[in-house]
Amino acid sequence: MHIEPNPYDPWDKRKKPLPNNPWDKKKDWEHGSYPIEKAKVITIADLFPRLDRLSIGWSPILDQLKELTQHKPSYPPYDIVSLQDGKYDVNLLNVAVAGFTKDELTVTLQESILTIEGCKSDKQRGEVLYQGIATRDFKLKLAVAEFWEITNTRLENGMLTIQFNRELPEEKKPKVIDINEV
Repeated sequence: MHIEPNPYDPWDKRKKPLPNNPWDKKKDWEHGSYPIEKAKVITIADLFPRLDRLSIGWSPILDQLKELTQHKPSYPPYDIVSLQDGKYDVNLLNVAVAGFTKDELTVTLQESILTIEGCKSDKQRGEVLYQGIATRDFKLKLAVAEFWEITNTRLENGMLTIQFNRELPEEKKPKVIDINEV
């Protein structure tokens, strides 16, 4: 039996099957049509590509965010912990700085950018047979939101803890307005 091809059908069924045949028993990954791609790092520019066109006066803040998201430091490791301390919002920044002394660490806050630097002054004496403790110099930068202030900084057992409290000015706090009866 000879089947004439349909001149109006763009796919010649005699040559090969349809590319996305739902009745095909093989899965798509078995055909090899979907290569595995590396995961892409999402940046501020990816999330909001033209945010600068939709806002006025936000360019310095956006530039700061772009600068901070250029690289994520892996050393030293740190945690950010959020606490509710009565009526205050409190955040703790815990940075693991084993091997560093108080004199080898500097903490600065300038234009809403917190910078923590560690410079090791004396290097290891003698021959190191195995080095499992990282004592390299580092510079860690983090953005600090508006109205957050550093209230306490301490170094204890190789952990640098920086405490932030959020205190809104009186003009930013909600106000209760009395309702008068007529």
